[in-house]
Amino acid sequence: MFNELAIKIEEHLRRGSNFAIAQVIDRTAPGSGKVGDKALILESGELIGWIGGGCVRGIVIKEALGVIRTKRYRRIRISPEGGTRETANYKEYVMSCQSKGTVEVLIEAVIPQPEVLIVGKSNIARKLAALASEADFRVTVMGRDADAQMFPMAHKVLDQVDFTHFGDGANRYILVATQGEEDDQSVLRALQTSAPYVGFVASSKKAADLKPFLIREGVAESRVQQLRSPAGLDINAKLASEVAISILAEIISHFRTGRTAEVKNKEEEPEPRGPAGSSPGDKFAEEYYINPVCQVPVSRKNPKHVIEYKGEKVYFCCDGCKVAFEQNPAQYIK
Repeated sequence: MFNELAIKIEEHLRRGSNFAIAQVIDRTAPGSGKVGDKALILESGELIGWIGGGCVRGIVIKEALGVIRTKRYRRIRISPEGGTRETANYKEYVMSCQSKGTVEVLIEAVIPQPEVLIVGKSNIARKLAALASEADFRVTVMGRDADAQMFPMAHKVLDQVDFTHFGDGANRYILVATQGEEDDQSVLRALQTSAPYVGFVASSKKAADLKPFLIREGVAESRVQQLRSPAGLDINAKLASEVAISILAEIISHFRTGRTAEVKNKEEEPEPRGPAGSSPGDKFAEEYYINPVCQVPVSRKNPKHVIEYKGEKVYFCCDGCKVAFEQNPAQYIK
C-alpha cells in the first residue's frame, strides 16, 4: 500500500497538484484505522489509501480540503465522548460510528512550489524573472523573440505566447508585462487559462479600456474582474525593480493565503451544508453529500445508509447518524 501511495504522491507532485496527506497517529480499539495508516486526499475530495471507514473517512476528507485551502496542518481527534476543543490546528469530533473507538489523525498539506509564467520581455519582465527565480519559483517566460540569453535565470523560455502546452493552472501565476506589444491578445489568452492569478502591467485606465474587448471575446465578466491591473501591491514603486518586487510580493501573498490584498479581510466562503448547499457542477459536491447529522461528507456511491425524506435522498455514514435523523428529521433538515 505504501509503495502505491508513494507512486501517487510522485505523480501529483509532477503535475503540480495540491493535495493533503493524512496519517493515523494514535488509536484506541476498536476501529478499522491503525497507527501508521496513510491516505492521499486530492482537491476533488478523492481519497487514496486507508485511514479508516465510516465517519472517520468523511471527517478526514472534510478537514483535508480545509487544510489544502489554508495550506496549514491539522490534527483531529474522533472519539465517542467527542469534545468542543478547537484551534487553528486541532479539532475534536464525536465518533458516531458503532465501533466507538478513538482515532487521531494528522493531516498535512502538500503544495508544490508554483510557477511564475511571465509574458513579455520588458525590463519589468526581466527583473521579475530574476527575483522569482531567487525566491525558488519555477519561472517560464514567453514572448516574441525572447531567448535564453535574455532570461538566463528562467527554467524555460518560449519565443511565442502559447498556453496550450500547460495543464491545470492551480499553481501557476501569470504576469503579462508586454507593455504595448500585443497586450490585448496576451491578456485574453492568459484569462482563458485556469490560472488563479493573472496580472497585467498597465495603468488603471489602460486596464479598464481593455475589459470591454475581453468580454466581447467571450471571457466571463467574473473572470475579467479577477484581472490584477495595475499588478502588484501598492508600495509606491517607481523603478522597474521596485515594480517587480511589488508584483512578486502580491503573488506570494496570493499563494500563501489564496486571496489578493483587496479581499484578504473578507470572510471565507462557507462550506456546503446539506443537500442544497453544494454548487452545481462542483466535482466534490457531485460525489459527496454532507451528512445532516454530523456534517461530514458521505460518498454518494458508497454510503452506509440511504433513506428518502420528503422526496429527497439523505445519505449517512453510520448507523448512529441514521437513527438520530429518523428520531427527529426536522431537527436536521430545515
